[in-house]
Amino acid sequence: MTMGKILSKICTPNGEEITLDDATQVKSSREFHVHTDDTVTYWLPKDDEELNRVMGQHFAIKDLYEGNILKSVEKSLDFEKGIAILDLGCGPGSWILDMITDYPNCTYEGCDIVDSTNKNITPKQFNWKYGNFLERIDYPDNTFDFIHMRLLLLSVREVDWPIVLKEALRVLKPGGFIQWKEFDLKMTGDGNEAIEKFMNGIHFAMRSRGQDPRIALQSERLLTETNAVKIIEKDYRSIDMTSNTNAAKKFLWDWKETCKSMLPVLGPAIGIEDKVSQEAFLKDIMDGLVTCESYTYMNAVAAQKL
Repeated sequence: MTMGKILSKICTPNGEEITLDDATQVKSSREFHVHTDDTVTYWLPKDDEELNRVMGQHFAIKDLYEGNILKSVEKSLDFEKGIAILDLGCGPGSWILDMITDYPNCTYEGCDIVDSTNKNITPKQFNWKYGNFLERIDYPDNTFDFIHMRLLLLSVREVDWPIVLKEALRVLKPGGFIQWKEFDLKMTGDGNEAIEKFMNGIHFAMRSRGQDPRIALQSERLLTETNAVKIIEKDYRSIDMTSNTNAAKKFLWDWKETCKSMLPVLGPAIGIEDKVSQEAFLKDIMDGLVTCESYTYMNAVAAQKL
């Protein structure tokens, strides 16, 4: 695989500024997104290994919320009969492909800045389209009955969220619903050194890009400030990583794969630079997750367009 440049910088915990493209190219053969637009700040890989992680992560989130749709939305829209759905920031299309299994009569649009969908799986209900959420996406006003947004916190700067939401609501029909889920990246691990170092690294990397690691706590406010919706459901959940449940096992796998995806970027900033050190650090994190008091947190909000 070739190595794309990450055109941004990070402030390390001690205040040192390093260029991530230089730090990353030396340490990893993973393929990353190449962005020439400073407003596009996504910083995880785009290779097959990362796409598999995103697919697995989908089912962990589905387990956490006991389904793909919040109850208030499910009761309000006729998914069985068929509605028009947009997945904004669809990634490889994991959520859409799963939804098609449950609701084959709906039509699905997936919109993202990178086409990473599986070309071997092309259901007739699914159409993918390129779109930068900070610009006008290629859909007419009032097109969709339901818009799904999830895990955009590593893609959108804090100051840009109002732009993203305004554009999403532009293409949502009056009376339609938007569902937004984000991880709340608050500290966890009960003081475990490896987990704390990893989480601090994520926070510094995100802040350096103008991203908010706890944007999940702002989703209701940001939606309300559009003056275009009413909140119909809020659902903040957490999962105990030591609980040994099926959902916890899935999230443990996701933690491991996420660490592997992030370490090429975070490693140099937190002093974990060579492969041997990164492997040992990853083991320390995984050991800590199952022995310390550690949680994964997520917030979901559903709103209806007025």
